[in-house]
Amino acid sequence: MTVLWIILAAIVAALVALFQYGYIFYGHKKNKRKPWFALLRFFTVFAILILFLDLKFDKTTYQTIKPLLLLEVDNSSSIEQLEAAISLETDYNSILNHPDLVDNFEIQSFGFSNEISPLDSLNFKGSDTDIYQAIAQPQKLFKERNKAIVLLTDGNQTSGNSYPYAKIDAKTGVYPIIYGDTTQYPDLKISQLNVNRYSYLNNEFPIEVFTSYSGDAAVKTSFKIMSGNTTLHQEQLSFSKENPSRVVNVNLTSKRVGTQSMRAILTPLTAEKNTSNNYRNFAVEVIDQQTKVLILSDVMHPDLAALKKAIATNQQRDVEIKSTSDNPDLNDYNLVIFYSPGNAFAKAYNQAKQLNKNTWTATGPSTDFKFLNSQVTAYEVELDEEFDEVQPILNTAYSTFNLEDYNYDDYPPVKVPFGGVKMNTAPDVLMYKMIGDVETLQPLWFTYEENDSRHAVLLADGFWRWRAQSYLDEKEFKNWDDLVGSQVQYLASNKKRNRLELDYETFYYQNRKIVINAQYLDKNYEFEDNGIINMTLIRKSDNKRVVRPFILEGNSYTVDLSGFDAGDYRFTVKVENDQLSKSGALSILEFDVEKQFISAQDKGMKQLVGADQVYYEGQVDEVVQQLLENPLMKPVERASVSYASLIDWEYLLGLILLLLGIEWFLRKYSGLI
Repeated sequence: MTVLWIILAAIVAALVALFQYGYIFYGHKKNKRKPWFALLRFFTVFAILILFLDLKFDKTTYQTIKPLLLLEVDNSSSIEQLEAAISLETDYNSILNHPDLVDNFEIQSFGFSNEISPLDSLNFKGSDTDIYQAIAQPQKLFKERNKAIVLLTDGNQTSGNSYPYAKIDAKTGVYPIIYGDTTQYPDLKISQLNVNRYSYLNNEFPIEVFTSYSGDAAVKTSFKIMSGNTTLHQEQLSFSKENPSRVVNVNLTSKRVGTQSMRAILTPLTAEKNTSNNYRNFAVEVIDQQTKVLILSDVMHPDLAALKKAIATNQQRDVEIKSTSDNPDLNDYNLVIFYSPGNAFAKAYNQAKQLNKNTWTATGPSTDFKFLNSQVTAYEVELDEEFDEVQPILNTAYSTFNLEDYNYDDYPPVKVPFGGVKMNTAPDVLMYKMIGDVETLQPLWFTYEENDSRHAVLLADGFWRWRAQSYLDEKEFKNWDDLVGSQVQYLASNKKRNRLELDYETFYYQNRKIVINAQYLDKNYEFEDNGIINMTLIRKSDNKRVVRPFILEGNSYTVDLSGFDAGDYRFTVKVENDQLSKSGALSILEFDVEKQFISAQDKGMKQLVGADQVYYEGQVDEVVQQLLENPLMKPVERASVSYASLIDWEYLLGLILLLLGIEWFLRKYSGLI
């Protein structure tokens, strides 16, 4: 087809050249240069036609694609606990360097514990094991490729979905190799302990302990809950092969304010091999008061549930919803939220002013903005009967609390007043409006301080959709609940704002990520990004001293204490280039979930792939043979067609200009112009 177009272009170019120089339709006048002019015109027109036709040719190339061999190596600490690290590394290197596999597969290595990452070295330090993700994630990442997943693991999972029920697609083969002794020994264990993080002084708090037993003989043991050397609860438990589990429910009383550390203990059996799973450390923070929050509303709306549920996720807060007809006494509450206020709210607004209460106004579906403007002086909403739909934009420069952990990109729109907002005081804007694709500087959610009180305003109706979107994105409500919680925490206190603020818990579990945040403000109370901040920790048991620097991350400073030894610590955070410091204390409770296992588990893998498809340490040759014999794991030849222009347009355009220039010069020289 390309050749035909070239021939047609040549014919048209020849006809144009012959016509323009009088070889057809006109009498032929002799001029010895005339044929050369016609030839130049032919080439010029021909080049122009080729340029406009943009002729292309296709080129087919063939590529042989090897199947993928994904080596997924369990890098958690349970491998060392089961004394299987050396044999696993040996088998891994044998598979990685096997000449037949190198010739027939594209090999990639990954390590996994609580998450999966490309493997550069093995250290067996992972604090969790998620085998489900090790199976599911590669299938998503390489969904168009034929692949074999070789899982080198002990089969013990501590987090994530149940891997025996993982789906394996038609392009994937899974080959598990189990490491560690699979013999089942008699064992008592505390498999789970549930307790509320907070309790109130002199109140009872429930503790639920799940205990289990693996073994054939009937046994009896003692269960205790201790605080230091004091026994708080004790009872006898009986187990057998027919009744291998017991649930212990205990109610204890919180008697002092602060962190109360405890330990649940199952007395080990004489023949028990692993006693690390016979105890579980836990703690309860005892507080002497509760933050009381009132949501005042005369309408029923899903926004109210989104607010109440978010606030109630923190057990230190008690939230109530009341209407103006209930005549609530605002003095009973630390924070009052006005939802969709109108004339009926006049008494509540007056009382809030008299008591200098902190407030949060959410405009909702039926706000009387004329009334609202008459009640506040810090801002004024322009009166307009129309409404608009906008999406939120987080203000990364918001300084009241840290927004780095939140993401509201592409969240559903909310209904807002069409008119703008006139500010009569300096606000701290948490969210701006995005109208369509246009990002504006109009405030959607902002805070301000007035007469030693704190206030927030959310000009939105329908923000319940944000809580729903949080669940759709992350399968949890954390993105919304934590943001509302941070706002309530700020509003529920009149404590003078400090230039150095710390965000930390009084206790952490050793196997979890431990991150402490700090905010450092300059003398104008604006975020300062050049601070040199260090944290000095001293373990109370031996006075061991450790210094850790804070790292600037966006609009806050963070320090990661993950991996610290269990114990009670006191600390001081100091800004080295400013005379600011803060001190406190925290506890790290000992708990290593990877030490809860006494043997490797092959039952789940047998359920996943079949009993005859599960391999054990040292069976590398059998795995290699299965990989090479699997018809799915054969190279595939893939054809790819690429298209390229016959001539690059830059060169063709240059040639056209050159031909026109030569023709013009020759005609000028011959006196034809």
